[in-house]
Amino acid sequence: MNIWIIITLLVALPASGCSIKMVSYSPSILMEGTGSVTVGEFQYLPGDEGKLGANQVDTGMGLNPIESEIAIKDYVSEAVKKELKFIGYKLDARSPIVISGDIAEYSCDYVGLTTVDIRTRIEWIVSREENGKFVEVYKKMHEGIHSSSKWTTMEITLVLNEALRKNIKSFVEDAQSKHLL
Repeated sequence: MNIWIIITLLVALPASGCSIKMVSYSPSILMEGTGSVTVGEFQYLPGDEGKLGANQVDTGMGLNPIESEIAIKDYVSEAVKKELKFIGYKLDARSPIVISGDIAEYSCDYVGLTTVDIRTRIEWIVSREENGKFVEVYKKMHEGIHSSSKWTTMEITLVLNEALRKNIKSFVEDAQSKHLL
């Protein structure tokens, strides 16, 4: 192969990439839960720190980020609400239990030849009302990782959502085991 073709590919491929729009999250975690909760604020740390836009999923150096129609913190918050309702929890703004979190990472590595790797890292926080004040009773980082074969742009949201779903499920299982939910 000609050296100029290799150099061109090495320069052009990392700079290419495409913006892909994410669509609505659909819940599917098969668990059971009862009671009421409030879903509070989520923070998207890469966006807050200026590393990414508020509505962008990290795709690594030189590639265009994946963009959501809404801010990632709102996308995650809506996904959490949908999953909790699907599981059986009632969303109630007056609940003594508030779930919030810090999204440390929402990334997509699609540079590989045959696979794409999605990672979500969220530090989940559960606060409980005690004597008229909310007290933090749980704070733990959970990770959702999903690897898949290469996808088309139509499948991107499914793959992104699967890593988020794994993260939410890991949190709910852990919080339930500690009798917080």
